Amino acid sequence: TRYDKTAQSYQAAVTLASLLMWA
Repeated sequence: TRYDKTAQSYQAAVTLASLLMWA
């Protein structure tokens, strides 16, 4: 669904940001 795709993109963005912050 549209919500699922948005949530998935949001989760990926948060994960990527976390990796950059902790790197």
